[in-house]
Amino acid sequence: MSEKDQDELTGLQYLNQVRPEAMEHLMSFFRESGRHLDAKTRFLISIVTKVINFSPRGLRQYIPRAMREGASRDEVLDAILCAYPAAGLTRVVDAVDVLRALDLSEFEPPEEEEEEWIDFPNPEEEGEEEGPAWVFVLKVDKLPPGESRKVMVKGKEIALFNADGQVRAVINTCPHLGAHLSDGALEGEVLTCPWHSWQFNLETGGCLNQPERDVKIYQVRVEDGEIQILSD
Repeated sequence: MSEKDQDELTGLQYLNQVRPEAMEHLMSFFRESGRHLDAKTRFLISIVTKVINFSPRGLRQYIPRAMREGASRDEVLDAILCAYPAAGLTRVVDAVDVLRALDLSEFEPPEEEEEEWIDFPNPEEEGEEEGPAWVFVLKVDKLPPGESRKVMVKGKEIALFNADGQVRAVINTCPHLGAHLSDGALEGEVLTCPWHSWQFNLETGGCLNQPERDVKIYQVRVEDGEIQILSD
């Protein structure tokens, strides 16, 4: 590889090339270390990291997600304050301003909607014929712009996204090390994996970091306010 090509690599790509064995061990450690964390804890940790790096966009995404998983406003505020030793007072105060500017009441689901999972019966169990079919998965008004939901269709975990008004669906597993893509950060049509920052185009499934590691996409349509997926 030429010196110019190396200069154009991201830091993660460069490390994967020059220290592949070390990176594989490191990534395996990260995967194992987070395996027993519940979703609320993962999102609260993400809030801490977004304060340290000060990413207002990231805070606006992960604060509502943490609250949807059961975190209280006080727990979110405590997560922001926990970033103080590494982030400093200025970033902590700026993050609190982001928190105060959010209308968090709209992200607090009613009691009957606390569970995000939507599990649909396997057609084989219902006596239906096998083969591709359009399956209702969610009311479109339950998927605000910039947000994600996860559903289970025919035993497959699928992540739904509202990318600037366009509903997209992909298998909810990163092809790198299996992270839940529904936990990732969304910017336009680009989804960033929450573990190692691999990025995917939600329209095509293409991976922007590793072109040969695309993620499976599903056809989606919206009819009469209902999101439907063309199942396998």
